[in-house]
Amino acid sequence: MLSLSVAGCLGGEDEKPPSKVHLVWGAETTAGTVYHTYAPNSQNQTQDLVSAEFTFDFNETYSEEGDIDKFWVDPGNGGQVVEVSASDMSTVTISYDQHGIYRAVLGANDTNGNSDTVEVLLRVEYHISYDNQNEGDPYPIWFDCAPGSQEASPSRVDLLSNVTNPTSPLPFSGGPSTVTWVVRDPSDAEIESSTKEIQDGASDQFGWGENDPLAGGWRLDIDVDGDNVNTETNIEITYEALETPVPEPPVQQG
Repeated sequence: MLSLSVAGCLGGEDEKPPSKVHLVWGAETTAGTVYHTYAPNSQNQTQDLVSAEFTFDFNETYSEEGDIDKFWVDPGNGGQVVEVSASDMSTVTISYDQHGIYRAVLGANDTNGNSDTVEVLLRVEYHISYDNQNEGDPYPIWFDCAPGSQEASPSRVDLLSNVTNPTSPLPFSGGPSTVTWVVRDPSDAEIESSTKEIQDGASDQFGWGENDPLAGGWRLDIDVDGDNVNTETNIEITYEALETPVPEPPVQQG
């Protein structure tokens, strides 16, 4: 009697019994990238935005009681929970338009009111592309390093800007262009700059990167003195690899 009493105390009254639902999930990946393309010669207007999508497969999930009724995923970004009927499909797809580390919750319910959940960290990075053609005063390029979640901040931001001084179609009419790149942080402070003279028909570039960038709106200014130029700029906002590894597929019992 004494040993039984002690065992009960050690077990604790608040412990929940194991769920009758056994959630088994799979996915191709738990890391993705949002691709944001600005319209050429625009003031950072969107031409195309490709969200980062994640599809979770619950095909091996089962219940000891009843039948599996629903699969669902809370994306962890304040958006709506996405759920599907287990009789229709076993996959759930969610998407993100902002970079960040997101704590998604995966769940399954059965017809007897049992459920099981698991938390999964998802890493979402960001890629911006912005081109300008035949510009003498290219628009500044804005990029926001504020994450879309509270789990983590970006570990790094990198940009590469290529500038071409197109060859003039008329003889003896082309000339050099002096190009100045300036990176400014969210307080509008100048962080780095570079000035290069680009001859007619030639190209040059400016690269910059920063670890643990400040949250908020950063800006790249491109000033041109001389011939009009073409610009191609790409920006990457990246994170530490904090995502949950995709589990190994369950082993089939033979």
